[in-house]
Amino acid sequence: MVRKLPTGSSSSSSSSSFYLHLYQIVDDPSSDQIISWSKINTNSFVVWDLKRLRNDILPKSSSSVLGRNLPEFIAKLRNHGFKTLVKGPGELEFSHDDFASGPLMKKMMAKALSDKIERFDAQIKILKCRLKAKEATLKVENLFQNLRI
Repeated sequence: MVRKLPTGSSSSSSSSSFYLHLYQIVDDPSSDQIISWSKINTNSFVVWDLKRLRNDILPKSSSSVLGRNLPEFIAKLRNHGFKTLVKGPGELEFSHDDFASGPLMKKMMAKALSDKIERFDAQIKILKCRLKAKEATLKVENLFQNLRI
């Protein structure tokens, strides 16, 4: 079955940013003691240490895409269609039918990240062109002012 990149209730761009950031954190082996894929369910991940997630991971998430604190993180997960399962004291599991570990999802996330980089590069090119146009306009205006003397 081919999975599509999940979309949430917010705009498509911010949703894909949310899923990309979340995937990168969950898939990062260096954070497995804090957050990792579930060993039982391929469509869920487990937060093993809520305190360390709150103190070590959420403050480092770029521009608070995942939330600045634990309640905001959980609210964003719910808004993006994740279901919460209580694992044990200080542990939570979150599941989503379209968010999964595995090679297919890895390829999808890599493609989404690549597409995001391409869009960013295109925006930079547009800004450079606008800057050149503005510089040329200023140069022409300066030449006209010099002719009026």
